[in-house]
Amino acid sequence: MRKADSCSLIHFVRLTTVCMICSFFLVGMSAVSAQAFWEESTSPSFEYLNRDHGLSNLSVSSMIEDRNGFLWFGTQGGLNRFDGRYMYVTRHNPFDDDGLVHNLIQTMYYDEVLHELWIGTYQGISRLLIDENTFVNYTVEDDGLSNPVVIAIHPDHLGDMWVGTMKGLNRINPQTGTLKKYDIPGDVVRALHVDTGNRLLVGSYEGLLYYDSVTDSIEVLELELPTSFVMTIQEENPGMLTLGLWDGGVAVVNLETSDVETITYEDNRVYTITTTRDGTRWVGTWGGGLYAEMPDGRSYHFSGEGEGHILPHSVVYSLLEDHSGILWIGTNGGGLSKVNPRKTNYVRFTNDPENSQSLSAGKINAVVKDQLDRLWISVYNSGVERYDPATDTMIKYRHDPENPQSLPSDSVVAILSTDEGQLLLGTGAGVVTYHPETDTFSQLTELPEDVIVYALAQQENYLWIGTYTHGVFKYHLTTGSLTQFEHTGQGDSSLSDNLIYAIHVDGNNRVWVGTNNGLNVLEAGSDRFRTHQRLAGDKAQLASNTIRTILEDGQGQIWVGTVGGGIARYNETTDTFTTYIEEDGLSSNVVTGMLVGDDGRLWIGTHSGISVFDPETEDFLVLTPDDGIGGWEFNSAHYRDENGDLYFGGVHGITVISGMKDQGPTVIPPVYITGIDLFQNPYQPERMFFNDETLHFGPQETFLSFRFAALDYDAPDKVRFSHYLEGFDQDWIHAGNRDYATYSNLPPGEYRLLVKAETVRGAVTEPAMMSFVIATPWYRSSLAYVGYGVLIIALFVFLLQIRESRLVGRRNETLAAMNLKLEEANRQLEHLSTRDPLTGLFNRRYFNTMMEEHLQLAKRSQVPFSLLMFDIDHFKEINDRFGHVVGDKVLVTVGKAATEVLPRTTDFIARFGGDEYVVVLYDTGQEGALQVAQNIKKAVETSEAIRESLGQSFEMTTSLGVVSIIPDKEMTAEKLLQEADRTLYLAKEQGRNRICVSWEMEEEQQ
Repeated sequence: MRKADSCSLIHFVRLTTVCMICSFFLVGMSAVSAQAFWEESTSPSFEYLNRDHGLSNLSVSSMIEDRNGFLWFGTQGGLNRFDGRYMYVTRHNPFDDDGLVHNLIQTMYYDEVLHELWIGTYQGISRLLIDENTFVNYTVEDDGLSNPVVIAIHPDHLGDMWVGTMKGLNRINPQTGTLKKYDIPGDVVRALHVDTGNRLLVGSYEGLLYYDSVTDSIEVLELELPTSFVMTIQEENPGMLTLGLWDGGVAVVNLETSDVETITYEDNRVYTITTTRDGTRWVGTWGGGLYAEMPDGRSYHFSGEGEGHILPHSVVYSLLEDHSGILWIGTNGGGLSKVNPRKTNYVRFTNDPENSQSLSAGKINAVVKDQLDRLWISVYNSGVERYDPATDTMIKYRHDPENPQSLPSDSVVAILSTDEGQLLLGTGAGVVTYHPETDTFSQLTELPEDVIVYALAQQENYLWIGTYTHGVFKYHLTTGSLTQFEHTGQGDSSLSDNLIYAIHVDGNNRVWVGTNNGLNVLEAGSDRFRTHQRLAGDKAQLASNTIRTILEDGQGQIWVGTVGGGIARYNETTDTFTTYIEEDGLSSNVVTGMLVGDDGRLWIGTHSGISVFDPETEDFLVLTPDDGIGGWEFNSAHYRDENGDLYFGGVHGITVISGMKDQGPTVIPPVYITGIDLFQNPYQPERMFFNDETLHFGPQETFLSFRFAALDYDAPDKVRFSHYLEGFDQDWIHAGNRDYATYSNLPPGEYRLLVKAETVRGAVTEPAMMSFVIATPWYRSSLAYVGYGVLIIALFVFLLQIRESRLVGRRNETLAAMNLKLEEANRQLEHLSTRDPLTGLFNRRYFNTMMEEHLQLAKRSQVPFSLLMFDIDHFKEINDRFGHVVGDKVLVTVGKAATEVLPRTTDFIARFGGDEYVVVLYDTGQEGALQVAQNIKKAVETSEAIRESLGQSFEMTTSLGVVSIIPDKEMTAEKLLQEADRTLYLAKEQGRNRICVSWEMEEEQQ
């Protein structure tokens, strides 16, 4: 017997989940062994899914992954299908006998060959035929099931399905539907398993049983188990069973010898077991949390209770390892947890108050490696610290007033390792040199005594020194000569400010100086600075004058990081800048550090995480603490070593992103086109996906939206999609993390939609594709064109014949008249299709089409969009008093009066129905919309034509509702119409003859 180790803080730090791979975010997954993974000193990554993620219930009793990669979660509140971003929930409908038989799901079995899901519930079995999205149910009442509570389901090698219940065992023939019941000792069946000898094993409350096919009976397998309650059965190796026992721990049974080895835990109520691909056995208990047993005998415990617990609940209901190696943990009340083998903690150094050898607490100002591969770290007002990886020791240097050779100031802002291997520090006491042979420090005496150094850079034999108040010094490392550059306010040749944050010497030997008030450039051989500063409204210049960091990438381009103005790329040929800010996807406009990765992407430390920028696609990927970077706010410390490792410092410590290249296979998720909307209505909603399908649409079915999913459970929210509609798009469209595409007014023809995805680790999928055809209208069909050709030929012959007749002139006139009538008929037909027959205004059908187009254009352009809805007050009284003929005349006159006061030709009015009108105002804000509404109201009230029809005694008034927004991507035409209608109704409620403005829509957008 052996006892599992207790979970301690040390174990927690050492544990990093089963087969987790410590590798670089965007480079790929390294194929290191599971043993090496468990020995790493990084923390495990537990993520949680609950109601906020769409889970129908927090008790997850069963989980499976189907052959397409979708995950299915059986809960006590229905069935959930998960694609990484969205949960699709199926619940029991009490008035539908053909749906899910009950919401409380206890177990599931997936038939991969038939692509069917057998679902055991508290009211029988639902067999889901996934492709058809239909259920076949087996119940006590209809099929003779021995008990409604189904606990275990498993097929035998002959294809029959065995079903364990709270009262006996059942065998179902799926083809015929016939059912046979078997009594068992203790009644309750907890687990079913077919061993390598094709023998059906039954876990019961009376021990381990088996089915004897010769006698067609259930027999007891004689074993000396510590308890008779067998809850789960696994066969990790042929002939070796692993049994989960209630109040008995785990029993490993040798089927050949009947020997039993027992493993006990702090809580022995074992409910579920799974063994992951690395050989780790995971044991879920009913109240004791989760245990992990490694092949080498080490064990770890996650209790789900107590302070700092990382498991959301102590009852582990179900376990599943998916195709990518992620371990899913279903709990009984805490929802889902997932242990991600590709997510790790990238914080390499942090402060431990109980360990004096750990990194000091505080902001990290600078980090640099010296030529001996030792890491030098400056912490705000805490001196400088040196980490030696060879001895795993941290040495801390502080100012000692009693020792003149100690660090002269604890304020160290900059560190530079020179080309000659000398280590220089920029401090509150000037420039300080470290002497490794004596482990002492000395000051650079040539500088003024009160100089505070903020930046250091080397240019051949010169040292450039940026200061807090004295501008920049140029110091010759050999001769000791010193030249100062200050802000004098005299012309463009001086520095723009004396507070210096950054200095960079580029490949053209130019010196770039970032100050608190602009960017300065000193050309090689010159002593006159050129200055770049923000110009109000000029997007070709810097967006902020506070320059915190300067970077030269592998292509020789200069990048500038600012405080408040994002990042900017210097355009050499035009002497301008291209700026990227939060609106473009940058996580924060406060940029503190920039580095270049091995793949050419920019890694940007900000006050809101790390942003990764691809200069080619101009896409941003934002990393947050959930991605293992340690914190939100990063300070000025940033450094890339010769291995390509990227260092970023923050108050949490130092984050190190490895630059090691991919050493193993990358998990590439499948991509599916999961949904189609036709005119914003779901098309064949019962289907899970449309990959490799060819669909046919009618000539008018030209408004299509497509949804897609990449089954990446690693970091689904950071998957970036690209799509390409062959036959329409000119090239691939990079949609970022937007998982849908919309096309309107597609012309007739054949199309093929391709969708591909890129994961957070840089894996690019093969394109998913589907085809569709939009039919050609009959009048544009080949047969129609043949008819047109025949008609033209006949007409030509006819014209030749009539040339020889005295009636040629009359017949030509007749033909011309026919053509005019045909054109007039076509015009009338077009007018009838888009115009209201009474008022002559646009009809509701035309309004719906144009409303959607204007709204989409407003979304793309991010311009104001306004919608007015108004009607005639007391219109029923007009019909009652004056008759419908007069009422119709009033409707026509009101529409004409409103049309005449519309300010622009792009604005249009439509009759919405009855006495209701709608007005669409593109690129019009609330103030303009109110003016239009007031003009319409006044025009109707003062209309002479209406007064003539109704007389002076009847006061003609209108009520108007106004909605004005700058629409976001979630806004729909339906929402706008509902809000306009609600606002119009509010005007009616408040006494009519007034204009009401929607404030709720404005507040919702804010």
